[in-house]
Amino acid sequence: MQLISTILPLLLSSTVSLALPVTKRTAATILSDISNISSGVATLTSDATAFTGGLLQSLALATDVESLESSITTTTSDATSSSTFTDAESDKILAALTTLTPQIVTLLTDLDAKASTVSSAGYTSTVLSALKTLTTDTDALFAALKAKVDSTDAASLVTLQSKVDAAFATAVTTF
Repeated sequence: MQLISTILPLLLSSTVSLALPVTKRTAATILSDISNISSGVATLTSDATAFTGGLLQSLALATDVESLESSITTTTSDATSSSTFTDAESDKILAALTTLTPQIVTLLTDLDAKASTVSSAGYTSTVLSALKTLTTDTDALFAALKAKVDSTDAASLVTLQSKVDAAFATAVTTF
């Protein structure tokens, strides 16, 4: 009897919590997520520019990359879970990505400039792997956002994605 009185409430509370609907994400959530990506890109750019090949710097870069990957996948998940954005929301998301795109291109250009330092430190394969993962993650993000913004902004996102993809392609070739 004691067992039933203990387990039954647990089972009922589990059933109730599992029945709760998944909350749709909003454009404000996506804009906040994009801001987090921007911060991650800025941190990674700063650390990559300062990289001289040291082990501690390498660990910091690895942490930066993991954090950036997490921010990108979170944003992708939130975008996928959101409703279609209004025209005004689409415009705001496009504006945020228009600001973010040159930051990503700068990061990748700065990383390209550090290729010899990365190579001499023995981290070329690690960087190449991270670049490939970030390329895949970024493409998934653009795909999720293009599915939620209005058609005009989706066309603009295609242009932004091509700039980012070109910068990633150059970086992958470099490493």
